[in-house]
Amino acid sequence: MKYQTSKLKERSLGFVAFFALMLFASCSNDFLDIGAEDRIDKTTFYQTDAELVNAINGVYAKQRIVFNHYGTYYLQDSRSDNAALNQQDQPERVASDVFQELTNNQEMLISWSQLYDVVNHANAIIANDREVEGNQELVKRIIGEAKFLRAYTYYQIVTTWGGVPLRLLPSEDFDNIVVGTSPESEVYEQIKADLDDAIEVLPATYGGGKGNEVGRATKYAALTLLGKVELQLGNKSDAETNLRQVLGHYQLLDNYADIYAAGNDNTQESIYEVSFDPAGNTGYSLPNWFIPNDEAIRLGIAAGGNPAQILQLFPTQSLMDEFEAGDLRAAATFSIALGDNDPYVSKFIDLAAASQGYNINMVLLRYSDVLLSLAEAIGENNEAYDLINQVRRRGFGFDPNTPNASVDIDMASPGTFQEKILHERRVEFAFEHQRWTDLKRLKTPEEVVQMMKDQLFEQEGKNYDVKTTDLLFPIPLLEIQISDGAVTQNPGY
Repeated sequence: MKYQTSKLKERSLGFVAFFALMLFASCSNDFLDIGAEDRIDKTTFYQTDAELVNAINGVYAKQRIVFNHYGTYYLQDSRSDNAALNQQDQPERVASDVFQELTNNQEMLISWSQLYDVVNHANAIIANDREVEGNQELVKRIIGEAKFLRAYTYYQIVTTWGGVPLRLLPSEDFDNIVVGTSPESEVYEQIKADLDDAIEVLPATYGGGKGNEVGRATKYAALTLLGKVELQLGNKSDAETNLRQVLGHYQLLDNYADIYAAGNDNTQESIYEVSFDPAGNTGYSLPNWFIPNDEAIRLGIAAGGNPAQILQLFPTQSLMDEFEAGDLRAAATFSIALGDNDPYVSKFIDLAAASQGYNINMVLLRYSDVLLSLAEAIGENNEAYDLINQVRRRGFGFDPNTPNASVDIDMASPGTFQEKILHERRVEFAFEHQRWTDLKRLKTPEEVVQMMKDQLFEQEGKNYDVKTTDLLFPIPLLEIQISDGAVTQNPGY
């Protein structure tokens, strides 16, 4: 058992107060900036469409906090065979990397709290029953944006923890703070319901200007996420139906490295991304921890790198070996530090970055994901291989729409169709929070466990006890304590 029995009464009270007061955090007046947090009088808030715009901007800001925190990598990439963690790092981070975390792991609790903070702010908009003055079409659209953001966040939560408290109302006081565990199936049904509603009211594009900034959630973002959700559930026909509606509305960039080029935001390939902006003091600072400080100095990055030279995560040998000869995605994903010859993640490098952070957005949904997800949903046939080959051709520097015998694959190529899908997704989306959910979807639990055991042995030279129950993280102990048993622990912890 990994269960800790120590009493945490004082911290439990603080956790309850945190959720009870989250609703009153103020929202940014700008889509990209985070305003100072303060208490807002609920009796006077959300009375106009302009206030609702400010409110939804605050939800986007909360999502940015999630993706600018290293917890997103511990819950996904580090858990998988793509990333390793220096075993001299903080013990709770190391424990998560090797499937040994306790239920009171504070790094996990931070991520849990940040994710539910996004949910709670979205809930405050969705559950707002006040007659809002102004443009009613705008009001409907904003509620659709909130439902998309809530759905995306619950997708992160359910793929990480399984059955969890399904909070659908804002935590305004101590009376509604405790919500019991809902089965995983109910969480997924709510995600799908939110996305169905969002699809009905969200626009295909935004024209710019206050409240209509490019980068907000669109109809196609909701369709793409719904397709991925259905695929994760094994509903391939439904996934295909949704993903086909996105075909032709985006296109692959010519150069794979341009996806994360500094300042290259909301491109023709991008369907939804988390916005960062150094000019508004909301730059992407997390990549600093992926690069050794001496390497950052060598490259002339004013923001520097990891001063302790203990990287929060770095590419595994198996990931680096996965790239085929001539695949340009390798050089755009990782590099080797000249000082110590060690690999590091270079996918998000901004050579001009200073103290305000990197001028790089985190792309959560992009067109290559639609192509590969649709191929998976269709199953092995000529159309599916054409979709895969579009992604491969671009990866090797060729025109995605022109057949190329040197890189194209088909039914006769070595490996099963599942193996080909997994390979292409691994090299295409490395360090983009995809690999762990891909493995759990396309491999059996026993296969994933054996892969992780083999990976950890290669990485650390010793055997770790990994079980199928470890494929879900434990519910944070504090959440269970404050619920007085309404929230239940996952098996095996």
